[in-house]
Amino acid sequence: MPYAMLRTGSLFFKTTDCTGGKNPRGSIFFIHGAGGDHQRWCNQLDPGFPGWCLVGIDLPGHGASGGVASNRISDYTDALKEFMEKGGLPRPYLLVGHSMGGNIALQAAISFPQLVGGLILVGSGARMPVNPQMLEQLNQGTFDTSFLKIAYSKEVDPALLQSELEKWVHASQQQLFEDFTACNSFDVSDRIETIKAPTLVLVGDQDKMTPLKSSQFLNLGINGSTLVVIPGSGHHPMLEKPLETNQAIQSFLDQRFA
Repeated sequence: MPYAMLRTGSLFFKTTDCTGGKNPRGSIFFIHGAGGDHQRWCNQLDPGFPGWCLVGIDLPGHGASGGVASNRISDYTDALKEFMEKGGLPRPYLLVGHSMGGNIALQAAISFPQLVGGLILVGSGARMPVNPQMLEQLNQGTFDTSFLKIAYSKEVDPALLQSELEKWVHASQQQLFEDFTACNSFDVSDRIETIKAPTLVLVGDQDKMTPLKSSQFLNLGINGSTLVVIPGSGHHPMLEKPLETNQAIQSFLDQRFA
């Protein structure tokens, strides 16, 4: 399994189709959300997007990576920057971020625009306040993760929902506390207008975690961005509606990076 050695420790990553033929179109980095790992992108990494090098990462303190989870988005962004600078992968670099991963991608585009050639923000927002009671329960280790059922649509496949809820049960509450604290303190609502990279904003029409208005705000604030609403999806369109999500991503790549 490939690892990169960063200041935070070992960072696990999975690559798909990184040859790209003689003229690779660039690299797409997939950044998971709170409490997740690169497997959240299994429906995107495995089918692939022709000509692009795909890179799924486990953030520090998550999945197979070393280090510890952080309560600051900037710490994750710094680790991502170090990884991209060391990787030697074909450019441009596109960042696909879900939820907290979208926060990381936004911060990266603002803090080091020279490295970020494009953004795909999935179920994310310029700010993502978290219920204080949820944070307190996570801090105490008493949070009932079945509550996270609200993150999925009413039409979600029962088998997928069951699998997801089992993952949340086994997730570290301390890790979730750090991640959701990072989300809660994140706010770049007054800085997104500085983003010049081509941007796709994706959101499920039943997303209760980061509702449509959060994506609409991103779409209005990031000049030239495209908003796509995925019908019948909650907070995880890449899992709940992978075909529609992949079609939206492919269309964006074809239109903006031909």
